[in-house]
Amino acid sequence: MQQALKLGIATADTDEQVGVVMLTVKLDQHSSPTLCKASKAPVRLEMQLPADVKRSDFKALASMVEAQCWKTIYPMVPEGMRDEDGTVEVRAPMFVLLSAAAQAPGTPRRQVIAQREYFWQHLLRDQPVNSIGRVSVYYQANAQGKVEGCLVQLYPHPLRPNDFRLDGKLQAELNSRCLAMDLSRLPGFSADMHGVAKGHSALEYAPWRVGRQ
Repeated sequence: MQQALKLGIATADTDEQVGVVMLTVKLDQHSSPTLCKASKAPVRLEMQLPADVKRSDFKALASMVEAQCWKTIYPMVPEGMRDEDGTVEVRAPMFVLLSAAAQAPGTPRRQVIAQREYFWQHLLRDQPVNSIGRVSVYYQANAQGKVEGCLVQLYPHPLRPNDFRLDGKLQAELNSRCLAMDLSRLPGFSADMHGVAKGHSALEYAPWRVGRQ
């Protein structure tokens, strides 16, 4: 569970964030998050961070960690680890070391993350879903950003393969939305010498992620 959240934080579309928080996460019987609350960590944990790195403002750090907690797709918790009502609550320290260099807007890594966020906002954020999975979006656009071709594919999420279902209606809707997109404002958008821009982005979806920024 913590590994899934750490990966989500490591790929967050955010500026420099450094610090540690105590994070309380509660999952229901379907391993969907019902509580994500960050609080200040003890000084002994703060001291484990590099001494020469400036710490982020706690409120900003806590807000980012909580946002990623709500958006993370968690593996199913084994029955033996759950409470009688099927839920599970975990409280653990969450160390964040997203340096300014790693989060710089111009780096290839940040560009991939920003592009994924752009597609999330325009394709999936307000799209109701009733299963868990991943989306691959392959696109071709002209130099002005008008989409001329889209291929949207749905496939299982490695942490929740049993909760995936191939939804033709969802796939068609996402493909239609993709064709209507203006990619001129897509981070890092550029056309080749023939005036053609091609690219790919990968997204994740789950019912509890709907509507989240």
